[in-house]
Amino acid sequence: MPSRYIHSRLSSRQIPDLLQTIFVAELINPSQCIWLVSPWLSDIPVIDNTANTFLCLEPAWSRSHIPLSQVLTTLATQGTTIHIATRPDSHNHTFLSALKVRNNSTNCHIHITEELHAKGILGGGYYLAGSMNFTYNGITVNEEAVIYDTSPETIAEQQVIFAHRWGQ
Repeated sequence: MPSRYIHSRLSSRQIPDLLQTIFVAELINPSQCIWLVSPWLSDIPVIDNTANTFLCLEPAWSRSHIPLSQVLTTLATQGTTIHIATRPDSHNHTFLSALKVRNNSTNCHIHITEELHAKGILGGGYYLAGSMNFTYNGITVNEEAVIYDTSPETIAEQQVIFAHRWGQ
């Protein structure tokens, strides 16, 4: 089966929509493991629950924009192993602190590396990679080039690369 992918410059509205779709799909059918790799991370909103649209996915969520740390914590409590690779930059401390407070280190592994430049998110059935950091500017302001790939070959290859690079 040929690889399905999107490879284009996405508007500031398309990237948040794609991320919301990825995370809603994860909440419906969680991956065993998710890798989030980004030199700079912020606790960006990734699911718009202002109309209680996703109440069935997590009844405890408020009518608000659900931040990345909260979605990852929900996935971790459902049994997904979360690996986050980032730089030891002070910008990342707020996100990592929010994740630690919410998650209490359950199924969550942080990998800090000074030379990190790769960016992407890898789950059991997809790989999103490109120029986008997981920050407000990365998903809403900057013009980014990303690839969304669902081919089993690409996913398997990236799982091996990520596990070899940061350990699993």
